[in-house]
Formats: sequence, C-alpha cells, structure tokens
Amino acid sequence: MNKRNSCQKNIAFRLLLFFVLSVLLGPLVQASDKQGTVEFIYGRFTPSDAQFKKVYQKGGSIEGLILSGNLVSNFNLYLEVKAFSRSGELTFTKEKTKFFMLPLSLGVRYILPRGWFLPYAGFGTDFYFYYENNPIGTVTNYAHGYHLQGGTYIRPAESVPVWLNLKLKYTKAQAEYKGRTLELGGLEFGIGLALVF
Repeated sequence: MNKRNSCQKNIAFRLLLFFVLSVLLGPLVQASDKQGTVEFIYGRFTPSDAQFKKVYQKGGSIEGLILSGNLVSNFNLYLEVKAFSRSGELTFTKEKTKFFMLPLSLGVRYILPRGWFLPYAGFGTDFYFYYENNPIGTVTNYAHGYHLQGGTYIRPAESVPVWLNLKLKYTKAQAEYKGRTLELGGLEFGIGLALVF
C-alpha cells in the first residue's frame, strides 16, 4: 500500500470516528443556541523541525480565518485556513532564504458552555502546503498530519455576538523531500475574535 492511499484511509477513518462520536455522545449534552462562528485568529507558531530552527531561528506570527458550525449538541466542526512566513539564512552559505506555508486544518471539537467561559477541546487532520525559495532552488510541497487543540471562548454577555478565543494547538505534520523527513508541525498559541451567529 502506498503512502497516499494510507493517508486517505487514515483521514476517512478519522472523519468516520468524528461522526460516530457526535451521534453517540451528542444526545448526552445540552444543545448550544449558537450555530457557528467566523473567527479571525492571530498567534505564534514554532515548527519543531531542528533544521528549520537552524535556518529560520525561532517561530513567527501566524494568522488566518476559522469557520465553524454545530454538528449535534455541543459538537462543533471547524475549518482553519492560516498563513505563516519566515525569512532566514542558509546554514553554510548564509544566503537569504524565504519560507511560506498555508496550513489547512479540519476537525471536531466539544464546547462546554459555562456562563462567560466556553472551554473546548478538539482534534483533526491537517494539510500544510509550503513554498521555500533561495539561491539553491525553489521547493513547493505539502505535509499532512493531525493535531490536538484546546482553549476557551470568553463571551462578555449573552446578547453580544463577539467572543474572545484563547487557544493552544499542537500539530504533527511530516513532509518527504529528497529522502529526508521534515517535521513542519509544532506548537501554536493564539488569540482571536469570533463573530457568532
């Protein structure tokens, strides 16, 4: 079985698991009166690959958009689209290099309404499309993986449709390039504003 077919089966299994959990556990929790969010998120992201850290130093800012909608009860489906870019120096020649990545994440989370605070936890699958350019050459490739995340929404009042989102996320996403495995996942923390409808 090749890696692509294995990846597709893995993703299909995760989505099926999300659905089954939502159907089985959904009736046990209280339904939320909100149907979804459009969120603008800003944060810090640090890929865990050692070579990446040597070339681009520490992580940098990551920003993007999150769309979410209720599945059943307090189970929520979300899609994240973000952008991450860094500039650095090649380790030996010290020539300039640029890196751009577009992370896409799809997952399910459980949101627990608790007055002003709505803590949540979720997991899902990821596709990281990336582009690197320097005097040695240009690379366009992708990585796939999975993530776990947790955080909380803070809502100032029931009647206010804008919530604050504080989140922490950890991703494992590996790419293969010229026989080398690159770990482009890592730790992300962010803050965002959610428009709730």
